Amino acid sequence: MSETSGLPPADTSPDKAIPLPIPHPRPPRLPSSLRNLQAWLPIYLSKTDANLTRVSSILSTPSGTDTVLLTICYTSLLTSSVLSSISLSRIRQQALSVIEKAISLPPNTTLYISTSNIPPSRLLIVSARLKALSSLISDFRIFARLWGLLGMYSWGKRVWNQDGGDQVVRRIVGVQVLSNIAYQYLENMAYLSSKGVCGWSAEKQNRAWVWSSRFWAVHVILDFLRLGRERSEQRKVVKWKGREEEAEREEQEFWARWRRQLVVNLAYAPLTVHWSLEKGLVGEFWVGLLGSVAGLAGLKELWRKSGLS
Repeated sequence: MSETSGLPPADTSPDKAIPLPIPHPRPPRLPSSLRNLQAWLPIYLSKTDANLTRVSSILSTPSGTDTVLLTICYTSLLTSSVLSSISLSRIRQQALSVIEKAISLPPNTTLYISTSNIPPSRLLIVSARLKALSSLISDFRIFARLWGLLGMYSWGKRVWNQDGGDQVVRRIVGVQVLSNIAYQYLENMAYLSSKGVCGWSAEKQNRAWVWSSRFWAVHVILDFLRLGRERSEQRKVVKWKGREEEAEREEQEFWARWRRQLVVNLAYAPLTVHWSLEKGLVGEFWVGLLGSVAGLAGLKELWRKSGLS
C-alpha cells in the first residue's frame, strides 16, 4: 500500500485556492520636461488668474481704463518712431551702397535699377500700424473726455465745500478747476467740429486745440506749485508720541505719492509746451517717450493698488 493512500484527497475548490500575487507593470516614467510642466502648471495658472483679476480690476474704472489706453497709445507711438528710424537707416545704407557701386562703374555705363521686385520694409509696415493704433486710441480718449465737464463740476464742488486743510493748496486747486474747465470746453468744441457736429471753422479749431493745450499747461504749472507747497508743509509735520510708527508710514506714503506726481508732471510739462505751440516743439519720438513715462508711472500705481484689494 502507498504511504499517501491514507491521506484525504486534496481540496481543489476555487474558494480554497491560495491567491498568487500578480505582478503589475510600472507606469512609464514621464520625461523630465513633462514632470516639470506638471509641477509648475498649477503655479502658472494661479499667477495668471491673479494677474487677470488685477487687470480686470484696473479696467473696471474709467480712470483705470484711460490710464491703460494712455500707456498703450504712447508706447505704440514710441515703438513706431523707433522702428521707423531703424528702417529708414537701413534704407539709407542700402541706397549709399548702390550709389557707391554706381560710381565705380565705367563711364558711359547705363545703370538700370528696378524697384518692382524690392519687398516692402516689414519694420515700416509694423511702424505704420502701431502709429495708426496710437492715433485710434488718442481719438477714442478724446471722445471719452466729452463728458469730462461733469467730472470737473464734481471736482469743483468738492473744493468749494472743503473744510479745513491748507488754504493755499485749496486756492491753487480752485484755479486748476477753472483752467481745466476752459481746457475741456475748447477740446470738446474743436473735436466735435472736426467731426462735423459743431460748426467751428478749421482755423478756429486749430486755435482751440492750441489754447486748450495752453490751459492744460497752466494746470501742470499750478501742480508744480501745489507739490512745492505740500512739500514745505510736510516738512513741518511733528510726529506725536505714541504714534511714531503710524506717522512714519503716512509720511512714506506721502513721499511716494509726491514723487510719482512729480514724475508725471515733469513728463507732461514738455508735452503741454509742444502742443501749445502752433508748429510744435519736439518730434514723435519724444512725444512717445514722455507720454510713456507718464502712463507707466500711473499704471504702476494702479497695479500696486489692485494687489491690495
